[in-house]
Amino acid sequence: MHLAKRNKINVLFINLPYLPYDTILEKIRNEDKIAHRLEMPLGILYLSAYLKKHNHLCDIRLLDYSLHIDDIRTYSNIDNFIKSLAKKVDFVPDILAFSAMFSTSHRFFVETLDILKSLWPKVTTIAGGNHATNAVGKLLELENLDYVAIGEAEASFSEFVSQIAASKQINIKGIYAKKDIHSAASFSSPGYIEDLDSLPFPDWDLLNMAAYINSKGRKRNIGESKESRCATIMTSRGCPFCCTFCAAHTVHGRRVRYRSVENILEEVKLLYRAYEITLFIPEDDMFTQDKQRTLNLLSAFKELNIPGLELQFPNALSINTLSEEVLDALINSGMKVACLAIESGSEYVQKNVIKKNCNLKKAKEYVEYLGDKGTIVRCYYILGFPGETKEQMMETVEYAKYLNADWSVFSIATPLLGSEMYNQFLQMGCITGELYWGVNASYAKRNFDTKEITAEELNAFAYQANIDVNFIHNPNIVNGNFTRAIEIFNDIVIHFPFHIIAWHCLMRCYQGLGDIEKAKEITRKIAVLINSDKRSAEMFAKYGRLLPESSGEELLRI
Repeated sequence: MHLAKRNKINVLFINLPYLPYDTILEKIRNEDKIAHRLEMPLGILYLSAYLKKHNHLCDIRLLDYSLHIDDIRTYSNIDNFIKSLAKKVDFVPDILAFSAMFSTSHRFFVETLDILKSLWPKVTTIAGGNHATNAVGKLLELENLDYVAIGEAEASFSEFVSQIAASKQINIKGIYAKKDIHSAASFSSPGYIEDLDSLPFPDWDLLNMAAYINSKGRKRNIGESKESRCATIMTSRGCPFCCTFCAAHTVHGRRVRYRSVENILEEVKLLYRAYEITLFIPEDDMFTQDKQRTLNLLSAFKELNIPGLELQFPNALSINTLSEEVLDALINSGMKVACLAIESGSEYVQKNVIKKNCNLKKAKEYVEYLGDKGTIVRCYYILGFPGETKEQMMETVEYAKYLNADWSVFSIATPLLGSEMYNQFLQMGCITGELYWGVNASYAKRNFDTKEITAEELNAFAYQANIDVNFIHNPNIVNGNFTRAIEIFNDIVIHFPFHIIAWHCLMRCYQGLGDIEKAKEITRKIAVLINSDKRSAEMFAKYGRLLPESSGEELLRI
C-alpha cells in the first residue's frame, strides 16, 4: 500500500499487552490469576525518538493497550475495548506500527489489526519486535498486515516512513512485504547499530509516564522500593551465550555492543531530574558480560549521589560473569535485590541439554555471600526442557532447597520462536508450528505433552515446587528471619492479593515476632478471602492441607 506524496505522515504506534488471550478473557470475567506487569515499551520509545531526530515528516502518537488492560472488564468485551481506545486517538494515522514483542499476544494482535484497519481503511500497517522477527512469513499471511520489520529497526523504520511519505516503492533491508512470503530463506536483519551512543534517548513524552514510573508490576516492592519511582533502561545490546531456550539473539545478535558510561549517566540524570526516578531496571540481556566495564559503570552510578538510588535486574544476572568484586560493586551502587539466573540444578542438564553451563558451586557461594551482605536473593529455575526427566527436574527442586535463597522462581520451559529449544520440540513432535497462534498460548503453563511428562503433570509439579520451597518451607521462616520474610511476602500479596498461602506465611511471621494481634488480623483476612474470592477458595482447597499449625475449620471459625 502506498500513499499520495505528502508533507506530513501520522504514525501511530500500538503497544500490545503480553498476556495470553485467554488470560485477557479471564480479566473480563474477573477471574485472572496472572498479575499484569506494566513494562515500558523501550522498543517503541527508541523508534519514536529516532524518527523525531532523523525524520521531520512525522506526527507521532501511541495507542497503549498494555496500559489499560487491567480496566478491560469495564468495556464488556475485547472488541469494544480495542475500538473504544482507538476512537480516542486525535488524528487519522497513515501508518500503524505494531510492537509485536510476545508470541502470546498474537491473537490479540490479529484482532486489533483487523479492527483498526476497519476504522482506518487507507492506513499502511507494519509490525516489528521479537515475535515479528521470528514469524515473518506467518504474519505476512495476515490480510490486513502490509509489512514486517525485523531486528533492530530504528534506521530501517525511519527510512520506511520516508519512502511511504514520498510514495516510493518500499525497498529496505530488514522490511518485508507480502510479495516476499515465499522467500523466507532470504529474510535478513538490517544489521546492528554499532554506535549505541548515536541513538537518542527513549521518547518518554510518548508515554503516560506517571502510570509507568509508579507501577508496582516490574519492580520488586521490598522495603523502600515500594515507594520508589522506576524506569527501565538499556545499557547494551547482544548476548554471546547460546542457551537453547533463549531467542534474544535473533533481534540483537550475539556480539555485545555497549553504550558509553557517560551516555548512560546522562540518561539516568535526565530521568531523575525530569521524573524523580530513583530505581533503574537495566533490560540488558547480559549486563555483567564485561567485568571492567561493569565496575566502571557501577562506580559511576554510585558517584551520582542520587538519594535512594537502586538497581534491580529482573532479567537476572549470569552466575558465570560474576565475582565477589562485581557483587560488591552492585551492592554499593544500590542493588538490594539480586536476581540470579541458574535455570537447572542438574549438572547433566546444564552441560548437555541447555548449553548454559552455570557453575552450580559458584552459585551456592554467591547466594551465601549476598545473604551475608543483607541482599535479598531471588534465583530463577526452568523445568521441562526437551528430554529432561522427572528425576532431573527434582534435582533442580532439591538444589533450590540446598541453595537456601530468599526466593526461588520456578518457570516452565517455553519453546520461544527463534530459539533452539523451539526447533527441538518441533523435531520431537511435541509441538506444531501453530503453538502460539491461538487463544491458549501461554508462557506460564505447558500446553503440550512430552514422553517424559504430561502438560498437566508438569504444571502441577512446577506449582507444587513453588509452594513447597517458597511458602511451606520458606528459608527465612524456617531460620527465624521473620522481618526479612515479611518484606518478601508483602511483595507477593501486592502482586497476588488473593494468595492466601502468602497471607498465611505473613501470619506465621507475625506469630514468630510475637505480634499476636497482627497475626489474628491476617487470619481473619484469610477467612474472608476464602469465603469471598474464588481464586482464594480454590487455592485453599488445593493446598490448605499443607499449611502448618492451622486447618480450614480453624480459619473459618475466626
